[in-house]
Amino acid sequence: MKTIVALLILVCAATVGGAQQPTPSPAQPAVKRSSYRQRVPKRPANASASAAAKPEAAADYLIGDAKVDVTKDETVLRLAMAQHGSVLIELPANDGPRYIIPGDPEMATVDEKALERNKRAIVVRPGSLFVPPLPNRKARTPAATVTAQMRSGLVVTFLFYPVEDLAQNVHRCVLSYNRDEVIARRRAAGLPVNLDNYSTNSERRDSTGQSTAPTSISVDSTDETKVTETKPIVETGTKEKEGVKPTASPSPTPSVTTATEAAKGEADERVRTLTRDALAKAIKKPKQFKKWTRPTHGLSLSIVTEVDPKNEVQLLIVAVRNTSGGSVQLVAGNPDLFIEMLDDSGKAINLQSIKKVHVETSSTEDQIANGATAYYAIAYAAPVLGAHQQVKIVVSQTNAADEPASIALIAGK
Repeated sequence: MKTIVALLILVCAATVGGAQQPTPSPAQPAVKRSSYRQRVPKRPANASASAAAKPEAAADYLIGDAKVDVTKDETVLRLAMAQHGSVLIELPANDGPRYIIPGDPEMATVDEKALERNKRAIVVRPGSLFVPPLPNRKARTPAATVTAQMRSGLVVTFLFYPVEDLAQNVHRCVLSYNRDEVIARRRAAGLPVNLDNYSTNSERRDSTGQSTAPTSISVDSTDETKVTETKPIVETGTKEKEGVKPTASPSPTPSVTTATEAAKGEADERVRTLTRDALAKAIKKPKQFKKWTRPTHGLSLSIVTEVDPKNEVQLLIVAVRNTSGGSVQLVAGNPDLFIEMLDDSGKAINLQSIKKVHVETSSTEDQIANGATAYYAIAYAAPVLGAHQQVKIVVSQTNAADEPASIALIAGK
């Protein structure tokens, strides 16, 4: 009995002792940490690219105030124009528009009243349908065109692009070029130059303005060239047509007509004789040509004048010396004569062609051998010169037609 009680006491003591021992703390579960990636914000498109996309006019067409150096005979200029704006195109002082070919008048119009007041400028205004494209359209295309041919022969085509911002409108476009160079290039290419000399009564008709169809505006329309085209209908028989009596035209007097034609023929033959004699004298007396110009592309010039006893024409002998070291070919039709107008500082501001009456030359097919001199005797109608005007003689060779040799004949010297 005692043994059982002792065993129970031992068991209870063991249980109490085990309860007093500290229980180990439960293992904490591992915390799973999430890894976050650093997101780099996307950069906007390149600033230069966006800037180029916004004012794409900078690459496609001119905006604001523009100055263009024209170096080609056929030039295309792209200009920006806003709906409520206008474009002033200024030209050199010694040149101006001879013909203007406008496009659709509902897209762009040429101000003809402004052209009458100032023939050295072209004013273009937008039409009612000249509106900018929708904002979602990225590509820009021209909406109107105007083509102008200058008196020198230069052709310039203007393409107008519609823009929304009036600040992008080309308010003024200045064209800069050398008229002499334009004439030389066109003459070398066989194209007409100095279009004033090619004008006729039919070309100088009144400008019809701009209608629904494109028209050609002749700038030099004057009252002196208006021709009455309505003429009475004349029947060759004795019958009258629609009650209109034929008007008998006076027949020319045979004696007067014959005398006039004979006088003209005698004058022409006399001019030819004077020109041939002047050429023969120049060939026999080459030492009379004393003052020579500096060579320009192998060409040096000297001039001598002769007096016409009847003062009907002016005689000019031009000596052209070849110093290039080889044979040269002159441009057909050379030498050319011009009336050159100078400003107070002596700078040329205008050129006007002089018509040659008769020419005699010692050159064969306008070729000059190395070291040789060709002589040209030219008869022309003596012009009336102002205080700031002089006669200019121009000679070009085919290998440098854009840079001719020139010499001036100053009045009284």
